[in-house]
Amino acid sequence: MADAFALPVRAPRLAPRARFALWLALLVVSLALAAWHERFESARPFAAAVARGTLIVAVPSRPEPTLYVGKVDRRQRAPDPFAAALANDLAQRAGLPVELLLADSNAARAAVATGHADVAIAGLGFAPDASLAFAPTAYATGRGLALVLRHGSVQRWDDLRAKPVCAASGDPYAARAAHAYHANVQGFDRPLDALLAFQAGDCAALVADEYVVRSLLKQPDWMYYRALPGSIAPAPAYVATRSGDAASTAFVEHTVTAWRRDRWLATVRAGQATNLAFDMFNAENDLYCH
Repeated sequence: MADAFALPVRAPRLAPRARFALWLALLVVSLALAAWHERFESARPFAAAVARGTLIVAVPSRPEPTLYVGKVDRRQRAPDPFAAALANDLAQRAGLPVELLLADSNAARAAVATGHADVAIAGLGFAPDASLAFAPTAYATGRGLALVLRHGSVQRWDDLRAKPVCAASGDPYAARAAHAYHANVQGFDRPLDALLAFQAGDCAALVADEYVVRSLLKQPDWMYYRALPGSIAPAPAYVATRSGDAASTAFVEHTVTAWRRDRWLATVRAGQATNLAFDMFNAENDLYCH
C-alpha cells in the first residue's frame, strides 16, 4: 500500500551552465550531421540529375526517318541508336529516367561543361579540358572490317591510301583507317547512305563494324564483295562527365567496365548491324515507300 501513496519523482533541473553546455553539444551534433549529409549528397553519382529527376545525356543525332531511301529531310533528327542504347542503360543503372540531348561532339562537350547535360556519349576522345572528366575505360570495342569488290584493285589495307572510303560519320573504325592508312574517308550522315554510296561505286571500300560487314555478306546481292584480310581497332571513345564530380565519373567507369566484361557492347553492336543489314535489304529491293 505504501507504493500507492509514493510521491512522483521529478527529474533534477539542470543549472543554466549545464543547459547551455547541453544546447551547445546538440548544436555541434546537428552541424556535424548537416555537414555529413551535405558531403553524402555531393558524393552521390549524378547528384544534380537526382535533384532534377532526370539524367540528361548528350548523344549524336541521325536524320529521321532513318528508313527512307529517297529524299531525306535532314532537319528532322533522331538520336544515334548505339549512343541512345548506352545512355538508356546508364540511366537505368543510375535509377533515373533519361533525357537525350542531340548534340555533335563539340556541343556535347559544351553541354556537360556548362551543366546542360550530365553525361556525354558522343564518341569523344581524351582532350585537355579542365571542365570535363573522362571515365578511363573506352566504350568503343570490337573490330572494323573493310569491304571491297572481290576482284577489284584493293587487295590490302595499304591499298586504301588516298582512296575514297565510305563510312558512317563518326564511325570509330573509319577514323582509325584514316589515321593508319591515310584513307580519304567519305562520311555519311546515315549509315545506310554509306552502304548505298559504296554499292553505287562511289568509294573503293566500305569500312564498318565487323558485324555490319558479315551481315551484308550473308545477302545474295553482296556476293561480289569480300572483306579484306585483317581488321582494325576502333578509335577510342570515352564517356564524359563534369570535372570535379568524382562520384559520377567512378559510376560511369564501373558501368563501362561492366559493359565490356559482360560483352553487352558486342550485343548492342550486333543488334545495330542486323537492323542496318535489314534496312539495306529493303533498300535494294525497293520495299520502302517513296
